[in-house]
Amino acid sequence: MDPNNETALRKQWTTLFKQAVDEDSWGQVVEAQEHYVKLGGLITAKSSAMQNVASADRDLMNRLALCLSARAKVLRSTAEATEKDISHADMKLLSPFFEKLFVPSAGDTKIPIPSSKYESAPPCKPVAVGIVLSGDDDEPVATGGGATQMPAESVIKAAKSVGGTLVAVRIDRIGLKDAQVYINPTMTVIVADQLGTSLDTQDTPVAVEKRVNHVVFNNTVYLRVSLEQMQKEGCGIFFEFKHFKPKKNKMSVRCWAFMEMAELRKDEEIVLEIYHKPTDLRKRRLRLHSEKDLFLHVFPTFVKGGGGT
Repeated sequence: MDPNNETALRKQWTTLFKQAVDEDSWGQVVEAQEHYVKLGGLITAKSSAMQNVASADRDLMNRLALCLSARAKVLRSTAEATEKDISHADMKLLSPFFEKLFVPSAGDTKIPIPSSKYESAPPCKPVAVGIVLSGDDDEPVATGGGATQMPAESVIKAAKSVGGTLVAVRIDRIGLKDAQVYINPTMTVIVADQLGTSLDTQDTPVAVEKRVNHVVFNNTVYLRVSLEQMQKEGCGIFFEFKHFKPKKNKMSVRCWAFMEMAELRKDEEIVLEIYHKPTDLRKRRLRLHSEKDLFLHVFPTFVKGGGGT
């Protein structure tokens, strides 16, 4: 993200946070709750949209959003707050951490609030504030299901850069029996050769929806290895489902799936079995993640170097 955008975003969030904390201290419960929720939604939306954010910044954003959600939940509750709940005093401690966002030399970003006070808070619903495309002014490409993806010009450039046929994989949804419990779920897509050597690794934004038995991504990943190279080297495409663990303060792999070249078909829904962690890029240790009929659903398509499909 452009440094100027980072600075503007940091200032905007800091101002909104100060407003919410002030309202909280003045006893303006409704206003404080609304602004905590709004800011949490803005942070969650930006975390989902930012592809190249540093892992430390993403972790801090996740924790700040959870704290905002937890405090809003306390303000909504009719029960008397206890020492186990996140307090107004706790929220005041977060102010310096908004100033540390997107600052490489910010130092320690571990917030001084016990994770038990916010880890069970419901994830903030992303607040749509428009589409930011990393400084690109060209029109975004819309794919099935309403997801906004790379600008058309960027897709053509990506197709040319791989030196062959560009493979785009739309990750639709993954079936999980406990789909609603995961915090800020993402998918890491890996292209690996027969020896298990990673040739390309990319992360999706945070999932857009959580249903009873499915986490929905509706996000397209443009692989940086051509179809021809993948076929020549007998590659597989791997999908790691990850989620944020507040107690460990990191993203963790929950399960994974893979697609062989023989399964890679243009413009068709591909249904993949889901395996228990850890991810094995050589596919020697496979253990189904669930006995239920739950799968990963993806839709590949191909883009030629000249821009045609």
